[in-house]
Amino acid sequence: MNTKAVVFYCNWSAYPGFQFSQSLLEKPELDRKLLVSMCSGRISPELILEAFYRGAWGVMVTACPPDKCEHNGNYKTVARITLLKKMLSQFGFDPNRLKLEWIDKGEASKLKGAVDTFMGEIRKIGPAS
Repeated sequence: MNTKAVVFYCNWSAYPGFQFSQSLLEKPELDRKLLVSMCSGRISPELILEAFYRGAWGVMVTACPPDKCEHNGNYKTVARITLLKKMLSQFGFDPNRLKLEWIDKGEASKLKGAVDTFMGEIRKIGPAS
């Protein structure tokens, strides 16, 4: 069974780094789904919970660093992730299945490291079911 993770990329911060460094992340991975959102603040709790419902072992959300966001979506994101981690814990899920990473434009190496680390953590935790 393949590890399954969903990674949401903020269009304004992490996604440009992803495009710039596709060679760093280009392995044909079947164990992760990469989705781009116009802003991390637009990633609703329902989308994150849907990923778990559909079998994701973990979900990572990337957002602009606190002092770099032009849309203030990252403040919504941190509040949502904090709340969802508490909810996951109450439902018996390891809250480490959900992660928020601050990634700025041009931080391709940081992005790669964050995704690789998260995938390793998810593999250790195992399936959510």
